[in-house]
Parts: sequence; C-alpha cells; structure tokens
Amino acid sequence: MLRAAEALVDRDGYDALTMTSLAAELEARVSSLYNHVANLEDLRALIQVRAMRLLGEHVRSAAMGHAGTAGLRALSHALRAFARSHPQRYAALTRPPIDREAFYAAALDAIEALAVMVRSAGLPDDRLLQSAMALFASLHGFVSLEVAGYFGDLSGTSAEVLDLDRVYEQVIDGAVTAASVEATR
Repeated sequence: MLRAAEALVDRDGYDALTMTSLAAELEARVSSLYNHVANLEDLRALIQVRAMRLLGEHVRSAAMGHAGTAGLRALSHALRAFARSHPQRYAALTRPPIDREAFYAAALDAIEALAVMVRSAGLPDDRLLQSAMALFASLHGFVSLEVAGYFGDLSGTSAEVLDLDRVYEQVIDGAVTAASVEATR
C-alpha cells in the first residue's frame, strides 16, 4: 500500500494524495485502507519518513570516502540528484514533519553526513548547526526551484545559453565558501 501511495505521489504530487485516490489506484475500498493506516495524515507522515530515510541513504553514500569541501560537494550533488529523481517526495519531505519524532529519526543519516562534512571542512561544533542549516538552505533553494520547474526552458533567453549545472556549481561554491569563511571566524 505504501509503495502505491509513493507511486501516486510521484505521479500526481503530494497534495493530490487522498485515501480515495489511493483506493482507486489499488482497486480497493477506501475503508480497507484504514486497516493499514489511521488516516490520511498518518499515510502522509509515512511517506515523509520514507522519503527522508531514502535521501539520507543517498547523501550518506555519496559522502563516504570524502572530506572537507570535496565531501560537501559530493553531498550537494546527491541532494540534487535525489530531488530530481523524486521531485514530489522531495517536496513532501521539505514540508513541516507530520510525525516529528519518526521524521527526525529517519533524518539521522542525512544530518550526520552533513555534520561530518561540515566538521571536516573545519567548522567547530559550536557553529555546526548554524552552518549546516545555511548550507542546506542554499542548496534547497536552488533545488526546489529547479524541480518545481521555475527555471523552465531558459535557453535562448539571452545571448548565452543558461547551463543550470553551472548555476548549481556556483550555488555550491557560494555555500562552501560561506562555510569556509565561518570556520575562520
């Protein structure tokens, strides 16, 4: 049932998920879904938790074997790749968590990978949370706009063709530079 709900979210969006739409997808009665989840919010919480766990696996795996700015770059690219592969689930996991306890438990891989990379870039523990949040906010801003289609097809809008990969590299450069500057304060 949960995989079907994720497929529905991937196809139609997080906000389009209803118990009725899921029942139709499963060719089941709505009432039978309540044998598995208490309500729609419970189902959405499970989707958020699973998406966060999957993101954590991606960034942890990408960060392995890296340190410092190279690790931050690897983690940044993993975040973007995840969001591009699962744009609707990424949007779901960046909303306020429904089940905070389960969500934050699922986020431990992502949080730890980011913390290790920020520490290895030279940031002291007393500025770790602040720097990690600033880094994530920068990356998330670009990634969210990209997967929402905000940039659209910008090629041909000027004499030079806009290369979103290069723009993202510039966002990463800015975020990593800011983290490095913070480390020297």
